[in-house]
Amino acid sequence: MNRRSLFFLLVFAGLFLLFLLSPLFCPDPDVIDLSQRLLPPGPGHLFGTDTMGRDLLSRVLAGGRLSYLVGLLTTAIIAVISLFLGLAASADRRLDTVILRLCDSFKALPTSLLAILLMMRFGGGVASMVAALVVVNIPQSVRLVRARALAVESEDFILAKKSLGLGKWEIVFGTVSLHVLDILAVQCAFIFSSSIMAEAALSFIGAGMGPEAASWGTILDEGRDVIYQAWWMIVFPSAFIFLSVLSLNMIASSLRRD
Repeated sequence: MNRRSLFFLLVFAGLFLLFLLSPLFCPDPDVIDLSQRLLPPGPGHLFGTDTMGRDLLSRVLAGGRLSYLVGLLTTAIIAVISLFLGLAASADRRLDTVILRLCDSFKALPTSLLAILLMMRFGGGVASMVAALVVVNIPQSVRLVRARALAVESEDFILAKKSLGLGKWEIVFGTVSLHVLDILAVQCAFIFSSSIMAEAALSFIGAGMGPEAASWGTILDEGRDVIYQAWWMIVFPSAFIFLSVLSLNMIASSLRRD
């Protein structure tokens, strides 16, 4: 990993710790004080306040904690499911047909439309958001793992294991699985990044976490109506989204090169 990639890894780790520890030094992000509404950034409120007089720094950091939670859960679930389904598809031709057809059926709808439909069906909340993003991202991840597994299975060391009498499933889940983790790690970094953007986008259009949730998308939606009065409501959450997505994409690019 080069210096630039290490720098972005430290940026991501720093943001993660900042969001995680923010409840220890930030006031409650949901406390309303209408007498303090739309205050510009200053000593009392480093990021200013929103239309309800809530401390924007607290809400932005709480929004980061929410976005990273969604990204982490989505990525972990997809990693486990796609690893299992991708390896199973590479090991059995009948399962391969079934799994690929299921992936094709989910890919038939645009991903953004599918996510919106799922959120409308199951309602807001972290669990619904994670479920929607898992369904949207699973097909591509399964196909990547399957393709990588099939390529590894044609290698000489796998053929040598077969000649020793080891079973297909034992080879796939015991040896091939170790050789697909690299491409899965790259995919997970991209999924984490896209999950952060998707959560913010869905919340921005009202199909995400709900108007009262401390989410980057809801903050941007609220700030859209007062952009000329309170530029800070747009700039600060956008900056954190930008840094988070950029750092994850740079980490993924580094992993792919390595």
